[in-house]
Amino acid sequence: MGITHGGLLGADFGRLEIVAETWKSMADTLESEAGAVEQCKRGDGASLGADNWDGDAAEAGRARVRDLTVALDDRAAEARRVWAAITEAAEEFGLCQRELQALVEEAPSRGVQVAEDGSVTTPHTASTRQQQQVVIVRGEIDAVLERATAADEALKAAIGIWAGTFSESERLDLIHGAGDEAQELHELIDSGASPDAVNDWWSGLSEAERLGVLEGSPGLIAGLDGIPTDTRDAANRDLLDSELDRFAPTLDGDIASLEDRIAELEADWDEIVASDDRERAMELEDLQAELEGLETQRDQRDSLANLQEAIAGRAPSGQEYLLLGYDSAEDGKAIVAVGNPDTADNTAVYVPGTGADLDGASGTLLDRVDAMATDASQPAGSGETAVVLWLGYDAPNNPITDSPSISYAEDASAPLASFMSGLEATNHDPDGTTTTVVGHSYGTTVIGQSAGEHGLATDQIVAVASPGMNVDHAGELGIDPDDFYTTTAPGDVINVAAETGTHGADPNDSGVNWDGEHVGVDWEGFGGNTFTSEDMDGNAIDIHSNYWDQGNIARENLALIFTGNGGQVE
Repeated sequence: MGITHGGLLGADFGRLEIVAETWKSMADTLESEAGAVEQCKRGDGASLGADNWDGDAAEAGRARVRDLTVALDDRAAEARRVWAAITEAAEEFGLCQRELQALVEEAPSRGVQVAEDGSVTTPHTASTRQQQQVVIVRGEIDAVLERATAADEALKAAIGIWAGTFSESERLDLIHGAGDEAQELHELIDSGASPDAVNDWWSGLSEAERLGVLEGSPGLIAGLDGIPTDTRDAANRDLLDSELDRFAPTLDGDIASLEDRIAELEADWDEIVASDDRERAMELEDLQAELEGLETQRDQRDSLANLQEAIAGRAPSGQEYLLLGYDSAEDGKAIVAVGNPDTADNTAVYVPGTGADLDGASGTLLDRVDAMATDASQPAGSGETAVVLWLGYDAPNNPITDSPSISYAEDASAPLASFMSGLEATNHDPDGTTTTVVGHSYGTTVIGQSAGEHGLATDQIVAVASPGMNVDHAGELGIDPDDFYTTTAPGDVINVAAETGTHGADPNDSGVNWDGEHVGVDWEGFGGNTFTSEDMDGNAIDIHSNYWDQGNIARENLALIFTGNGGQVE
């Protein structure tokens, strides 16, 4: 049943706003409790920390803390979504109420009257014009009531999903109701639709239809460029929960049992060989293969669990974490945002280089993103800066044997370009925000390849410790060279790779004997701007990773660039 004329006019939506604030308060409390529980394990001198407690019981205790933290964070996220849904609905209800009231009040000036039940009438001696106005006003009233009804249905669906008030049959009805939309999305993806086209299609759905697609087909939208960030986050967290649930709860015990049996057989190996006991020899071989498979599963589970734990709660900058994509296969992939790039004033997308993997996405790489987000909050008047870790490609593993190959960058080129176009499509104000793509090491090669091959939807490009970007001049990156920034610290081992020209000209070369092909020829330089970074008293290998160390001037310079203050870099 839809919203009625009298129901809309007589409703007190101030009470709904109070309910929304209650949900927000609940979300804040749950989030705070999640942080407090996490500190039991992570804080300095934490009672459950590895420095104070070890052994099997300690590991079990920390695992329980992790599960509790994630559960609290999940409930907080759900409460925050309910708050947002109620707030949005209250605003739409209020707007509809005011529009309906205005229609009622202006009706006499249009020669008609609106009764308390919403019927529209004219005097007995109505003119043709007045009769036409009856139809027009009735249509305008119906349109307002239809909007209010759609907002009510969207609110019911949001509360049903996020607050868990739906029965299973209601949940399935919601999914079934969006079945045609899910099929349309399949066809859109198969057609190779652009992120802009995907976003246009998504924006044309009702909120109930969006929730139906999200609930029924999270895999369709989790990694789809052009889908709003908060929706992708919900889809990916749902998929991550489901994938973790698929690992056997007995996995660790099964591994321990196999290890014990293998140890027994290995202890008897001399006897097995002497007696030509082929049965036990074959058993050992089979058990070792089974153990290898289970250890691979354990590694995947632990990497995913670490990612889930790492993005629980708030970042050090106070911003939320959003999971825009992940993949547990092989070395793994992950796309994690600190802050929402759809609503932020500035966005920086960080592309890591050689050695980047799923474990790093919950460790060192995420630490760097956290640091950049915190640093970017410091420049006065800069607004909010979202920083995104984009590990949406298979990075080289070995700097000697893998990194000289351009194939990794070629494979990453189209996905990075699509992701950047997706951010532009979902951004609330793409013309009024500052977007930067920043790469480290081989990540700069990925950026250069993508910018040169496809073009990147970005205002600025930053290269940190680049071995080369597969272009010979900043002008080939598709942006104004004045919007390109680069740094490599003195003594960084990457200088050796950059000088070989394997991946094109050295971005830090201001015109010293290299023309893109031949050593020993003067040229005009790569172009763009260089900024200062420090070696932090490290050796050549350590310097390559020290750019995000506390006290390195590179961090302050990056923050200035991200916030549109590149002219102030040192």
